[in-house]
Amino acid sequence: MQSKICKLNGVVGILGFGVDGREVSEFLEGIDDVEKVIVFDDRMNNEQLIMNNKGRLFVGENLDGIDLLFRSPGFPITHKLVKEAKEKNIPITSSTEFFLQNFSGVTVGITGSNGKTTCTALIEEMLKAEFGEENVSRGGNDGKPLLSLLADRGPRTADCYSVLELSSFQLIDSDAAPDVSVVLNITPNHLDWHKDMEEYVNAKKKIVKNTDRGSRIADRGCGVAILNEDDPIVKKFAEDTDREVVWFDGDQNLQSCHPEQVSPEGERVEGPKVLCKTHPSTLSAAIAIAQALKVSDSNIKHVLETFPGVKHRLEFIREIDGVKYYNDSSCTTPESAITACNAFPEGSLVLLMGGRDKGMDFSKLYEVIKERNVRVVPYGEMGEEFKKNLSDNCLSAVALAKVDSFSTIHHSLQDVVEDARQKASSGDNVALSPACASFDMFRNAKERGEEFTEIVKSM
Repeated sequence: MQSKICKLNGVVGILGFGVDGREVSEFLEGIDDVEKVIVFDDRMNNEQLIMNNKGRLFVGENLDGIDLLFRSPGFPITHKLVKEAKEKNIPITSSTEFFLQNFSGVTVGITGSNGKTTCTALIEEMLKAEFGEENVSRGGNDGKPLLSLLADRGPRTADCYSVLELSSFQLIDSDAAPDVSVVLNITPNHLDWHKDMEEYVNAKKKIVKNTDRGSRIADRGCGVAILNEDDPIVKKFAEDTDREVVWFDGDQNLQSCHPEQVSPEGERVEGPKVLCKTHPSTLSAAIAIAQALKVSDSNIKHVLETFPGVKHRLEFIREIDGVKYYNDSSCTTPESAITACNAFPEGSLVLLMGGRDKGMDFSKLYEVIKERNVRVVPYGEMGEEFKKNLSDNCLSAVALAKVDSFSTIHHSLQDVVEDARQKASSGDNVALSPACASFDMFRNAKERGEEFTEIVKSM
């Protein structure tokens, strides 16, 4: 174990006992110097914790006697116990911050409003191709629990890479930053959680904090901030970091990876044929990251041509009667829905759109739906609003012809899919790209995507 891990001692508190909180408690079970672990979560009681520990895990009511507090990402920094901890000078950390401070290998952190998971998965595969599967792990939002990576790898971590998908919830109070920091884009998101857009942006900016680890691993391509030159908010992040800045821009990096060349026989050799459906800037970012980490162009090209994408992100499910169905349940913003609209030929897409609003602006999405003649089946809590706005804004010939799409607002995903099936013809594509959170009908986006997949496979 790392020296900083061994310093964990006394009574440790955990604010929140969801996925992250349970991970922290399991990790602390392996630390002998931790006397007690106190959980602060209104949903839990001591009887519920008995089967989850070795007798050191309890439910707490106040912070008396707490030596260190772990904050779970779902709990805002305005929570009363976070405020109390600051008033009592109790150190506050998180699984993300603790991992970044203690993982002795190279950490690559990726954040952004859209495209994080696909980019993270691409980098994982590129690093595995270059450095070996056993030397690369993926953690954070869509990967393995972070602290388990410390427990699993132990002293071996110095030779390893860990690729992390990081949200604003994880970054907002972190005083540690990854060795390689990546910001894909910034658009309004999670404004139901953050105080305002400024707080959201500042949370994302934490990822480009300067790191004191750069000198130790400088020969491994670290100590850089990889930023989207096309995003005006992200571009300003370069002013607030002393890191070396590497820019990515549109599909420029795709060409730099494997520019069109002429073979010895005089024939043109084309660049990589990308398999997965995603935004071009996500691919460009992945290439820029891989190049900064000294991944060979041949391995970058191989991954681009063979990587099929990730679950719940424009994931192809099956074809029925000439219609292809895609699970894009992780599409929880208007911007990611725009990516879906642009991923298919004009006039060929039936979009399943709905869920719970997160305080976002859908006006640009409405424009793209109109421009690309996308047919929409609105559903859930946002269904009525989508119905009104789409009817008002999308009066194209196709939208008028499909006005029956808005006749019923469904609150069952089975009904939504059946409606879409009736509206699609051979050669069309049906995509569950909700552009909203899932919490009106599901526990999370994964559950929503899995139900959609089951429905489509059973048809």
